[in-house]
Amino acid sequence: MRVKITLGQDRVNDGSLTSIYSNNGIQINTDLLDLPYKLNDNNGNHLYVIGKVVNLEGHSTVLEYEATLLNKSVVEMNNILEGAFIIIKISNNNKCEISCDKYARSDLFYICNEAFIEFSTDLSDLTTKSNNYNQVAIGHSLYIYGYRPAKQDTLYEGVARLGVGEVATWTNGKVEFETTQPEIYSCVDYGEEKLVEYSEIFLSAIKKCSSDRGNIVYLSSGWDSTAILGALVKLHGSKNVRAIIGRMHYSERAGIINTFELERAKAVANYYDVNLEVVEFDYYKRGPELVEKYQPLMRSQMLSSMTFFNHALLAEHIEAQYNGEAVFCGEISDGVHNLGFSQFVTQFHPVQDFREYSDKMASYLFGPSFYKSIQANTYEDDFVYRSLKNRQLDVKYDVYDKSDPSLQLLSSFFLRDNRFPMWSILNNDMFTEYGGLKYEDEMQNKYLRNAAQNMNEDNLYSWYIHLYNSFHWQGGTVATLNHTANANGFEIQLPFWDRELHEFLSKMPESWGRGLDFNRTKYPLKWMLQNYIDYPNHLQVGPHSYLYDVDHSFSHAAEFIYASAFTSLFKDIVRKRKYREILLSDYFNLRYIDKIIDNYLIGQEASGSERNNLVAIIFLSLEII
Repeated sequence: MRVKITLGQDRVNDGSLTSIYSNNGIQINTDLLDLPYKLNDNNGNHLYVIGKVVNLEGHSTVLEYEATLLNKSVVEMNNILEGAFIIIKISNNNKCEISCDKYARSDLFYICNEAFIEFSTDLSDLTTKSNNYNQVAIGHSLYIYGYRPAKQDTLYEGVARLGVGEVATWTNGKVEFETTQPEIYSCVDYGEEKLVEYSEIFLSAIKKCSSDRGNIVYLSSGWDSTAILGALVKLHGSKNVRAIIGRMHYSERAGIINTFELERAKAVANYYDVNLEVVEFDYYKRGPELVEKYQPLMRSQMLSSMTFFNHALLAEHIEAQYNGEAVFCGEISDGVHNLGFSQFVTQFHPVQDFREYSDKMASYLFGPSFYKSIQANTYEDDFVYRSLKNRQLDVKYDVYDKSDPSLQLLSSFFLRDNRFPMWSILNNDMFTEYGGLKYEDEMQNKYLRNAAQNMNEDNLYSWYIHLYNSFHWQGGTVATLNHTANANGFEIQLPFWDRELHEFLSKMPESWGRGLDFNRTKYPLKWMLQNYIDYPNHLQVGPHSYLYDVDHSFSHAAEFIYASAFTSLFKDIVRKRKYREILLSDYFNLRYIDKIIDNYLIGQEASGSERNNLVAIIFLSLEII
């Protein structure tokens, strides 16, 4: 899907797009051959919903809303429609409102100048070699796992993205941007009957995304994708469901690195009597040709990661035999259930149950019980905090700021490479001190300050889930799903990104698996799989997925950058050191970056933060150099 919108000045169409509206300085062009969601009336009002709508509150099509939808604002429409899409409403007074869906699952880039404002779903439509680089956005891409700027930013100065809840309104030759306040919920003391309610909400989320034409699941061996598989079989029967998985062979020296995942996924597929197709992630023998093939997509959407290549190959496999099926993935579940602390390996231990509880300990440090100790400045006395902190040597911590401890906690969660309360940005060697503090200040003001001012122990989970939409869920390990699917002619369904499910989990109490209680991580999901649908719980034993489940020193990233077929290309790219033309020395420690590149070029393998920083530099280079 490619869409361009120009407001304020007629622009010449390059011929690759078709005009669907042009009047009074408003132009809309797209490459879509058919627009299923297009409304207009006799009063000169027009509405375009471009993308995928999956839920219409019981209605089968947008057209059933025709009598009332055109009378609603874009914000009101986003409270009715659900899916990944862009809304464009043109009123008869030549007012134009533009927004993405409620969670901004779609990306819409834009530039403003005195003459006009231009939007596009393709970043390359708006950038030239004359663009300067946004140092803070680049810093986020290098520092935070996901290798992509936060939602409102791009890598380029002067080019932005519509954020979560943000509406651009064009009227009288001027544009204004306004962000609506999110729906924030307080925790509720759920009773056991809520477990059945959760199960029904989950099945409803699956049902409204699914298709009678068939359903495909990106399958891993984890709880999330296998739960989707079980729900689809319950709803549609095994003959209308199939699964797909990648066999990870990144290097000759390591061999297949997800053997545990493959074995369990095959066992689950056999249990449900569904076909499992295996796609080769054969990076031990091919790499540069994949970069050449996918680099235009990577650059047009700011995507670069190991996950990108995995998702691209899965999507390409599906496209070759696609027949209108619904395609599912279990992403979003970790964050919305347990703040991402699921299989986080907070502490490595051969006993899986202990490792899971250590993840609950990490989740507890961002929950309401510990939050009270943050507010009271007694957190250093907390046994769990001390226990986890004592495992980390030679680490800098922020000085407690009694004026805004909520902002410090949010920064520890969203603006740190290691999510631990009071972890200092000064632990990262890529930033200069000025660059790190500048990054933190700008990101806090743009994304976190409003949440910090309105956060309390009752609603903090709801704020985390809301902010995830601007951070990890639009990063380069999740956004790759949508963009690689669209590039191959289909939509990806993410049922854990469901409005009703998010409301339920925003209210879910700490005692439901997020704190120090004995309920498991993802407690309602696992209860459902035990009690509500047919599920092979007996198969969820042993190592989770990868070699690092039994060898904590093993690293996917090390195999990818040091021993795969990509390695020679990566070295050729960083040898040119063009990152020096992009990164400003005020913000980044170029001497340190040069050193880790030198070590890489002579074959010295790094570990820990140095390896993470090297990977980030390589992925940035693939996008913009």
